[in-house]
Amino acid sequence: MSSLTQSLVIVIPILFVLTLGFLAERTHAFGAQTRPIPIINEMVLNFALPASLFVGTVKVSKTGLEKEFVLFVALLLTLLIGYGIGFAVAKLIFKQNVIASAIAALGVSFSAGPFFGPAVLGKIYGAEKSGVAISLISLVLNVVIIPLTTTVIKIELQRKTTQHISVGKLVGNSVFQAIFKTPYVWAPLLGIILVFLDFKIPVVASASLNLIGETTTGVAVFVAGMTIANNKFQINSVTLILTILKNVGLPILFLGVAFLLRIVPGSMFFNQGLLLAALPTGPMMVLLATRYKEFQKEASSILVLSTIGMLITVTGLILILHI
Repeated sequence: MSSLTQSLVIVIPILFVLTLGFLAERTHAFGAQTRPIPIINEMVLNFALPASLFVGTVKVSKTGLEKEFVLFVALLLTLLIGYGIGFAVAKLIFKQNVIASAIAALGVSFSAGPFFGPAVLGKIYGAEKSGVAISLISLVLNVVIIPLTTTVIKIELQRKTTQHISVGKLVGNSVFQAIFKTPYVWAPLLGIILVFLDFKIPVVASASLNLIGETTTGVAVFVAGMTIANNKFQINSVTLILTILKNVGLPILFLGVAFLLRIVPGSMFFNQGLLLAALPTGPMMVLLATRYKEFQKEASSILVLSTIGMLITVTGLILILHI
């Protein structure tokens, strides 16, 4: 199969399911009075995705997991540096306040691996080989990037009030919430622990979890299409530049980090990391923008633009990488 055909086989189904989700939301296919997006989203994040990531992780050997550590470090550094750049651009160039800048930084550094990873990496490498990479970026996002964002926001809110809570307590609470109350974080973590303990999951258990886990890919992309339809967007210098930083800047940043860590170009780890970095931002920035009533229109716009832009960047990368 040629690289062009491979890219079309991956991207066209994503576009098709995104469109279905978009039309379903616009036509109120689930009823005008219902709010299906949060429900479907919870189904994916709390049931289907954790099952998929757990099964994908426990199938990997201990040696395989040890080899994936370099990818974890590369993703961690890439997303942290991307966060810093996004914050600086929003604060210093676009003169946003601290809360808006933190949300903008989240948008730049958040790669929607849990949503689009199975659809992109799964098609190329299969569920088993892609599952660990998706688990790793989920860990970085939910144990580092999101807690960092919420901590920055809460420190700024605290500064405006007389209430005082220690930074250590804020960070501790955020990390605790991220690990123990987020199924798609603790599920692969549990899987990693079981692999290092040489504990084998019974075939019937693996098959049972697979049954729900296999729904992740289509449903996650479908709900992403619904989310796009549910958000208004605008194109201006802020949304355009931050989207470019996310879709183009973050993959370039990964290339630099991979070079420093001596990850071999063209290797599976290199290609997986680059594709994960090129995925669009996720709905978390919209949720935080809505919760704190800051950067709301911009957050929705960046979500829409980066998702549409993914169709170009991911297609281009598949062609360039010849995978």
